[in-house]
Amino acid sequence: MIRFLTLIIIIIGCKSTNHQIDKIEKPLFTADVASELISLSLNCVEKKYPYKIGYRFTDKNWVKPHYEVTPSFYGCWDWHSAVHGHWSMVKVLKEFPNIKEREIIIEKLSKNLNENNLSAEYEFFKNDFAKGFERTYGWAWLMLLYSELITWEYENAQKWSKNLKPLVDLLSERTIEFLDKLSTPLRPGTHANTAFSLSLMTEYALKSGDNKLLEKIKNYSIKNFKNDISCPVNYEPSGTDFISPCLAEARLMSLILSKKEFNNWFYKFLPSLNKKDFGTIINVPQVLDPKDPGIGHLIGLMFQRSWTLKIISNKLENLDDKNFLLNISDKHSKAGYDIMFDSGYGGEHWLASFAIYNFTR
Repeated sequence: MIRFLTLIIIIIGCKSTNHQIDKIEKPLFTADVASELISLSLNCVEKKYPYKIGYRFTDKNWVKPHYEVTPSFYGCWDWHSAVHGHWSMVKVLKEFPNIKEREIIIEKLSKNLNENNLSAEYEFFKNDFAKGFERTYGWAWLMLLYSELITWEYENAQKWSKNLKPLVDLLSERTIEFLDKLSTPLRPGTHANTAFSLSLMTEYALKSGDNKLLEKIKNYSIKNFKNDISCPVNYEPSGTDFISPCLAEARLMSLILSKKEFNNWFYKFLPSLNKKDFGTIINVPQVLDPKDPGIGHLIGLMFQRSWTLKIISNKLENLDDKNFLLNISDKHSKAGYDIMFDSGYGGEHWLASFAIYNFTR
């Protein structure tokens, strides 16, 4: 399969960065590429094993198969990956309504998003011991799934979103409660990263009209991120990162601040885009063992960097810097796509979602 359309290679000089980046082949999101990616999600959303349970047993009554505890999202290695596997199916169908996998996607969505299964998910999350389960990464992806359902003009989408809404509302309330108690943001390059989750939640809140959550996210972000300067990009990435902490924060602030406010903030937060200072973002991370589930995280980092740089560039006023970031984005997007199918199930159970999210930004 021809995955990419070869573009004319040009050199774009970035005056403000005093650096040059070669324009490379840019990945295109075609129906064929979508089919290749969504096959990974279809393969895993009902695959019960291998699986990683993320909640604590309080007594022997909870020692039972995970697919009985969370009967909607039980595949794809863990709960959050199952959630964004379902997001991937919805997103692909919205982008390509006549894709050849349409019927099997509809079948799986109808089964896993039915009222009984999602009621069981809701009842599980109501338990005290589940209050921290999948906080906040999994919660954010669930909200994003909901936001895609409510904006989908398909006859069953509103039924599925109605089934999902009680759990979404519960997790929205819990996010607000959590932010009230979270004295400082979490800044790792993995699931716990606060800025990453709040960005996805902001997307949801804007689409769904969840103004209470949106206001809490804005206030929390202004309080905890507005005064940040000189983010240490040279410390990135850690060896199992799939999120760039600096770029995740910049992406969140691009959603929270006006264009003028963001530009003033951005050049204090990342004062230099020169290769000497920004080189660890410019360079694609080296993945020495893509089949290792931890090391393979770096493939996801390529996609997260790619989509985040695109989103940030939309808010920048300096055209040279905008083009500079977009070229880096293309470089990471291609590198991620070229290696993701070498990652085995440890990567394939989730990387399709990151690739699709990147290609649809």
